[in-house]
Amino acid sequence: MPLLKRKPVHLTPLPSLSAVLQPIPASSSTSDPSQTQAPAQLTHEQLQQFMPPDGKDDAEQLEKLLAVFRGEFTNGQTTVVGKKSKGKAVVPNSNMVNGESPQDGEPSATVQEDPAVAWRIHDRDCWYIPETGEIFTDYESYSTRKAFYDQQIFQCEVSGKSSMPYLDALRSEQKEIRQLHTRFPKQLKKAVLSAVQFQIEGKLENLADKIFERFHNRFFDDERVFVDVQGDKYLARIVKTVPPSPSLTLIPSTSNGLTLETHPLAIDLNLPSEEVLEKDDPGQYIYIVKLVEDGVEDDSQENALQVTADKISRDRINFSRTMLKRFIRDCVERDAAVYSPWIVKPAVACRWGIPMEMSESTRLFISSYRERQMGKRKREREERLGLNVEDEEMEEKPKTKKQMKEEEKRMREEEKAKKKEEERRLKEEEEERKRKKQMKWPNEDLLVEWSEEDVKVRPQLIKTLPFGDQFEKFLNSWSFLNVMGTPLNLSPFTIDDFEQSLYHNTSPSPPLIAEIHACLLSVLIADAASGHSAVRPISATGRQPEDDRDYWEGEKGATTETLSPVVEKLAQSWKDSEIPLRDNRRGWEAALVGCLWERASLESLPNFLDNILHLTFEPKPAPTRPTWSTGPSSSTSSSGLGLVPAKIPNRYPTLHHLHKLDIIAFLIELVGQTERVRGFMEESIAALTEVRKEQVDVKREVRRVQAEREGLEPKTEDVDAGEGEAAMDVDVDVKVNGHINGGGEGEDELEDELDTEMRPPEDDTYSALSSPPSTDQGHHTQTAASRRRAMAEKARERAAEEAMHRERAIKEREEVRLSKYNASEKKRLLEEEEVLAAKLKKLDYEFRSHIWTLRSKPLGLDRFGNKVWWLDAQGSAPMLAPDGKLAYGTGRLYIQGIDEPEETYYLSAANAVLEGMGVKEEVKSEDVEKRRKMEEGGKLGRGEWGCYDDVEQVREFMRWLNPKGIREKDLLKALTFWQPELLGGIARRRQVMGLDGQSEPEEPARRTRPTRRAAGDDEEKGYIGWRNRRTGGKE
Repeated sequence: MPLLKRKPVHLTPLPSLSAVLQPIPASSSTSDPSQTQAPAQLTHEQLQQFMPPDGKDDAEQLEKLLAVFRGEFTNGQTTVVGKKSKGKAVVPNSNMVNGESPQDGEPSATVQEDPAVAWRIHDRDCWYIPETGEIFTDYESYSTRKAFYDQQIFQCEVSGKSSMPYLDALRSEQKEIRQLHTRFPKQLKKAVLSAVQFQIEGKLENLADKIFERFHNRFFDDERVFVDVQGDKYLARIVKTVPPSPSLTLIPSTSNGLTLETHPLAIDLNLPSEEVLEKDDPGQYIYIVKLVEDGVEDDSQENALQVTADKISRDRINFSRTMLKRFIRDCVERDAAVYSPWIVKPAVACRWGIPMEMSESTRLFISSYRERQMGKRKREREERLGLNVEDEEMEEKPKTKKQMKEEEKRMREEEKAKKKEEERRLKEEEEERKRKKQMKWPNEDLLVEWSEEDVKVRPQLIKTLPFGDQFEKFLNSWSFLNVMGTPLNLSPFTIDDFEQSLYHNTSPSPPLIAEIHACLLSVLIADAASGHSAVRPISATGRQPEDDRDYWEGEKGATTETLSPVVEKLAQSWKDSEIPLRDNRRGWEAALVGCLWERASLESLPNFLDNILHLTFEPKPAPTRPTWSTGPSSSTSSSGLGLVPAKIPNRYPTLHHLHKLDIIAFLIELVGQTERVRGFMEESIAALTEVRKEQVDVKREVRRVQAEREGLEPKTEDVDAGEGEAAMDVDVDVKVNGHINGGGEGEDELEDELDTEMRPPEDDTYSALSSPPSTDQGHHTQTAASRRRAMAEKARERAAEEAMHRERAIKEREEVRLSKYNASEKKRLLEEEEVLAAKLKKLDYEFRSHIWTLRSKPLGLDRFGNKVWWLDAQGSAPMLAPDGKLAYGTGRLYIQGIDEPEETYYLSAANAVLEGMGVKEEVKSEDVEKRRKMEEGGKLGRGEWGCYDDVEQVREFMRWLNPKGIREKDLLKALTFWQPELLGGIARRRQVMGLDGQSEPEEPARRTRPTRRAAGDDEEKGYIGWRNRRTGGKE
């Protein structure tokens, strides 16, 4: 049954038969009971005694009522349009067989041949809802119930889907239930329902756990299971189940009167698990299975396998704790009395042959169990309230030895049971702890572990926001005006200027307010001039809005007749031409009045007539001295009411700021449906596609540049090899063939020696004449030859050294050239990468601008589902100002509180993760509420807004986020990506507003030629000095 606030929806009680049937005296003279008059001897009370009884339950009552409406009611005479069938009125004391009269030849009941009373349907309409079986005797109740069912407030009990109409939730439940019964193993259904029948268990979850433990390793014939064959799992069908002992098949029926051919003891939950395991061990069963390939079973006997239960498993999609719990919940019911047993629904029990009659032993067991539990509760209550003090003070009789032994034995058994239960509980807690440790991160945020001893509190939010509960409307209006600045021809402005402009209450109106109204009205005028039909509020789409302006009564009794003479002319002339640019958009106030009179209604803008009255009239001033001119006059109705016409431009600033905001929001709703805005959004879609393509191309270029730059970097192995070659070169330079190879005195002496020894020889004749003869001439000749050979060897060594020097110099010059080339290439690639990074950043700005034009989307969600909004640089508002500095719109980071449906969804998602892991523990809403109070540092209400306007607060908020949660991981990623712009905008706003005690730094003074400035030309700052630079296509 669909749920409403987690509780079932109670159906409307069915009407009694007396509400649709009318007893009338029967007459044989006419067939039309409506023309029969009651005899005088029968009173109304006597006629009511013959009214047939109502049904015992809703199903029987509904069948009787439908039989009445179909003309098939057999217990009396019925008059149906198109049919004239007569029945027999049965005396209340007569015998009926299955609700019908006996046939001929059977012992007949006492029947009146000429009945004194018949029945006919009341002359009234009845309404029937076939989906719920509800019948209504008046249209008001029927329509109210149908409207109640059409609200999107219901939840599907099976799937958990919320925010649905009743009939959609009902169809969703029926679909899920059909899928459940299709998936759940057919062979298990009778066994499970037999185990559930007549069981006493407080929670259905505990009952489902008991049954799951009994049947998760017990299988039945014709079941499709997975078989583990050498480490691989195959789909197979169980052909035959062979019990470990033939005597098991001869076990009599269990305590609930049922029995099974296979696993007969498993369905008796009253037996201890140890006893069942000892007598009917599932591990001892042999299962003969056949593999199923591609949906076709192999019929050959050779492929039949004999396996045990440890090699078999079921598909978790078809059989799990969750599926079992859902199946049992759909098939059983229980009375509201305390300790009532679970009973299978009659239709289901009939389908599977489960007896509905409780055996005597089961009835006695349930009665004794109920008495024990009630007595236990009574004793606990008396002990808690101190009602058994007198009994305790009474002297106790001395116990016998037998009683003392029995008491000691009982205490030992209880102590043993408590110890065993404690061990089981600790084991389960350890298993759940291990399952939680195996959880992969990031995961659902509500599952991230936290401790009450070490609580990390979120920074305090600023909740004092302008316009109170209308802040969201104020924020949406500012966002639309900045996003759609291009089609509106409106320059961007900060939210602080917008706020101060709305609060401005002196004449003349600020330029920002004048430009906002003028731009919005100009779009509406241009749309009407293009031949398009007049746009209406979205709430009035598809129907005629209700406008009861004729019944309106304003201040001092003013009515629409008071306004019509002044406003009708403005309503006809406001769209004749666009509002001019000169004189601070002169005439926009009159155009606004005409637009409101023509387009607004009391349904879409409840205060628009009061606003028009405020703009066009003002209270008549009290005269200081009564004269003929100031005396009462009946010439005009307005003056008679104490009102006089006023100048509209002077009256607008005095309008309440909330009414100003309502008017702007109404105009925005109209402008949002015009052709110009729709065309701008279509252009943004096309531009968004182009930006995405450019982003892909730029990212590809970035990867190419990075690959080239990495190619210029020497690898580690190449560097090591180069160092080895350099060491070899040093060794060669230091010593060649055992000689020193270096510059200095040694090299000069060698050159002098070679020059001296390699000079050309002098003339032999001259030498012979001048030198005296020598006896050692041969010896000198041998010495000269050896010296020449040594000199030649040295010359060859020198030539080799010079060649090596030249080669090394060439290599060094090449290395220097390559290093200079690599350095220049690296510099070029770094510059190119910087250019690409700047281009990619610009594309990111454009992407944000276009995506915000199409839809509003928060930066992300925190762990509790609160939305985080950063609204700067969206749509037509640029990220950078014309001077290249960061521009800001809000200069804040906004946080919006989570709504109730979203909170329910995230809680269900967390429990679904735990359920998928097999963890019995669940996340409760009370735990989440407690955690929010401790961690949020000021919890936000449903849809409530807060903000951060300080850089350090935003940094603390980022440190508060935990990346182990999927929502906060994405949020932290987005905040980190936009951190320079976000923090820069916040710092810029605080600098401009002087919130940090210092104003915006002034530009260095430049020497300029003095110019003559007229009086009043001093540049104004703040919202008064704002100028629209997009008028006339300037921007």
